[in-house]
Amino acid sequence: MKKRNLVFALMVSLMIFGGCTSKEADSADSSSAKEQVSSSEKNEQKATITLLDGDNEISKKEVNFKKDQNLFDVLKKNYQIEDDDGMITSIDGHAQDAKANKYWVFTINDEQVNSGAKDVTLKKDDRVVFKLEQF
Repeated sequence: MKKRNLVFALMVSLMIFGGCTSKEADSADSSSAKEQVSSSEKNEQKATITLLDGDNEISKKEVNFKKDQNLFDVLKKNYQIEDDDGMITSIDGHAQDAKANKYWVFTINDEQVNSGAKDVTLKKDDRVVFKLEQF
C-alpha cells in the first residue's frame, strides 16, 4: 500500500511539474512569435501608388514594402514595368510615346521628383502618383 501511495504521489508530482514547464515553454514560444510579428510589422510599410494617363486614373494600389526599399523595386514587385537604364518607360502596358511627347513623370506626396525611381527611397504612407504627361 505504501508503494502504491508513493508511486501515485510521484506521478502527481511529475504531472504538476511537467505542466508548469510546458506552460512556461509555451509562454516563451508565444512571446517570441509575437516579437517576430511585431518586428516584421515594423519593417513592413505601406504606400499608395496611383497611375494616371493625363487626368484619367488607370489604377490605384496600396502596396507593401520594406523599410529603406527603393521605388523601382516596389514598382517591379507590384506592376509589370519596362525601363531604359532605370527610367520607367512602361507600366502595366501603358508606355511612353516619344512621337507624341508623352512621358512618365511622378510625384511623391504632391511634390515633383526629378530623379529616377531607383534613386528614391519610399517612406511609410507615401502617396506616389505616376502620370503619363504630354510635354
